[in-house]
This record gives sequence, C-alpha cells and structure tokens, in this order.
Amino acid sequence: MDERKTEVADRLHSAAIHLLRRAAEEDRAAGVSRARLSALSVVVFRGPLTLGELAAAEGVRSATMSGIVNGLERDGLVRRRPHGRDRRAVNIEATAAGRELLRTRRAERA
Repeated sequence: MDERKTEVADRLHSAAIHLLRRAAEEDRAAGVSRARLSALSVVVFRGPLTLGELAAAEGVRSATMSGIVNGLERDGLVRRRPHGRDRRAVNIEATAAGRELLRTRRAERA
C-alpha cells in the first residue's frame, strides 16, 4: 500500500511541476509578471487593502509591494483610494480592467 501512495504522490508532484511551468509560460506570453498577477488576485478576491496588508498577504516587504502596485496602477489595473479611517493610508482596489484581466488569465489557464 505504501508503494502505491508513493507512486501517486510522485505522479501528482510531476503534474504540478508541469502545470506551474505551463502557467508561467502563459503569464509571460500575456506580458504580465507572476508577481503582479498574484498581487492583483489578492486585491480582486479580498477587496481593497492597504499596501501593508497586501505586502503581508504576498509575503513580501512593503517596498517590494510598492513597486508592484506602481506597475499595476500605471497599467490601469488597480487604483489607490483614501483609507476611510486613517488619513495617512490608502486602499489599493482593482479597477474593472484589472478584474477583467484576471478573469481572462484564469480562463486561459484553465
């Protein structure tokens, strides 16, 4: 029985590697980095977030996320809005173009 479990695990591992490689190729072809798509996905599915919250969700420093968000904003995929309670902070939210890009990328990956 353990031999069968190992065989299934090996096949799943191999399939996962091929799937991730193929997804990365598709992302490169679309001209959007995986880091930007990942951050955009968090913004779309979790709603407006501060830069710090988004950085924490992605496991990167705020300075790194600032560069990613600047690129997304420059491409019209997210926008910054004033934070409701903290006048020093802004929320990052997806635009309609950002939501559409993510929907299209997910459909193409599937």
